[in-house]
Amino acid sequence: MKVTVRYFAFLLDFTGKEYEIVETDCKTVECLISELEAKYGKEFGKIVREGLGNIKISILVNGKKQEEINNGDEVAIFPPPAGGELRIGGRLDILEEIRKFREEAGEEVGSMVIYLGIVKGVVEGHKVYKLKYQAYEDYTKKRFEEIITSLKEKYKDLVKIKIIHVIDELKPGEDVFLVMALGRGRKEAIRAVEDAVEMVKHSTGIWKLEVRDDGEFWVVAGNTRVKRNEKAGSA
Repeated sequence: MKVTVRYFAFLLDFTGKEYEIVETDCKTVECLISELEAKYGKEFGKIVREGLGNIKISILVNGKKQEEINNGDEVAIFPPPAGGELRIGGRLDILEEIRKFREEAGEEVGSMVIYLGIVKGVVEGHKVYKLKYQAYEDYTKKRFEEIITSLKEKYKDLVKIKIIHVIDELKPGEDVFLVMALGRGRKEAIRAVEDAVEMVKHSTGIWKLEVRDDGEFWVVAGNTRVKRNEKAGSA
């Protein structure tokens, strides 16, 4: 049978590809990982099973955690993300996005809260040249929907919330991440935006490669940095 295997963040350093079609007789994820280990080396297998330092690896089959695999399945292998709507390519027109969202405010709305994420030019004392973003698109879009639904259930005064994240190669000073909320009052709208930012950062399929003056670093598990091509033994 054939399955599609997708690789994200520093796992790309082992495979050299974002995805591949694998012909296999395996019926379980563990069996498939063993086959991939034979192809990409023991270090790859060790990282997938045990993690890289304190960074654990997740494996999803068709966007869900399960052990069984079948013909035509998609298997995604990825570390925790760095962290609605994904903009694949292009840039954010902040004023236009705010204008359009503001127009959606009904009579019950008494506040609008905005968070804007901007690419940093200096990290850990080092100059950043650019960020290269990567996303597990279907999974992340699904997670955006789940995040929005959960926030509306949690905050009864939240009328509407929107999440936009750019997936592209960006330079310092460029806008990358926008969260906007409309609320009946300010308190729950502010909390909803704060929660959304953290949930996108920690529970979606978005990663970034930080290109700076001391090398290239995958940013995973929040703000953990893994130097590109770093091996498990040096974590």
